[in-house]
Amino acid sequence: MAMSESAGSAEAPLGVEEAVQEVVIPAGVAGPEPLALDVRCFAVAQPAGIVIIDTGMPDAEAGIAAAVQALGGTFDDVRDIILTHLHQDHVGSLFAVAERAPLAAIYAGGPDVPDIQAPRRITPIGEGTFIQDLGILSTPGHTAGHVCLFHEPTGTLFLGDTASSDHGEVCRPPEMFTADAARAEESLERIAALGAARILFAHGAELASPAQAFDRLLGGSHPSS
Repeated sequence: MAMSESAGSAEAPLGVEEAVQEVVIPAGVAGPEPLALDVRCFAVAQPAGIVIIDTGMPDAEAGIAAAVQALGGTFDDVRDIILTHLHQDHVGSLFAVAERAPLAAIYAGGPDVPDIQAPRRITPIGEGTFIQDLGILSTPGHTAGHVCLFHEPTGTLFLGDTASSDHGEVCRPPEMFTADAARAEESLERIAALGAARILFAHGAELASPAQAFDRLLGGSHPSS
């Protein structure tokens, strides 16, 4: 897949709606204190039908349905469900969503597929795959099969758990949830170098200036857009 180093856009914005859940991780799981975080899934307008990116925790179905409806569709218009990785906060409502969207194919990064339970076959994806207009980037580290999605015409990047945002800054995911920290850092640097115009995080709000936030995290090791 050919990706430009700086991916701004003069095109109309990509149609995206998000579903947000608030989750509290108990003390002792991710540190000595409870950890509150948001979990974001996305419904994306695409030429052949709506794409859902991640399915959140259990009980995310209603929020995802609302996001699909905000795009002017229903679950009958969903053609693809893409899972960025295998963790429960990204696959927790897969059964509920897939059963309501019977025409949707399900995809996940190849190494993660054997560990994801699903109501029907999951198609393995990796670097160079396209799901409609969304290009797949293989970004291992957080999990072996972690993927990001890039809509190059508009410079829109769906980051999964490669990084999160918090109070205007980009953050690395918690180390205890990362399978291979060295590979995760390589994937993070690669993603930062894209210079995406718009970055959508699975955890944390969208940032107005994502390239500058990545510069602060990584010490200016990539080109700003």
